[in-house]
Amino acid sequence: MSHPPDWEQCTLCHRDVPRELITLHHLKPKSRGGKAEHRTPLCKPCHKQLHATYANKHLDQALDSLDSIREAPELQPFLRWIRKQKPDRNFRTMTAHAHPHKRREKRRYR
Repeated sequence: MSHPPDWEQCTLCHRDVPRELITLHHLKPKSRGGKAEHRTPLCKPCHKQLHATYANKHLDQALDSLDSIREAPELQPFLRWIRKQKPDRNFRTMTAHAHPHKRREKRRYR
């Protein structure tokens, strides 16, 4: 299937998606010294899922290359799923419960 020239490939899921769904992911997070030349194009669903699953510290220490991200066990179910989705759709992403920045609601007991 041929797509219009304004489509681009996500370097994580390898889907061709409309250019407006492409964002640039810093392989070395900006907050940890990442530069513009350390960026790679990801579709918005992959980029959001990546940051919803991992903190920048973990991305910097353990997932600083595309190969390491593609092989991350926690992302495998998502990658299998996203590859089957229509390329022009964006999706809501929930932060993983184990994510260090997950804000948990305080329960009030009476």
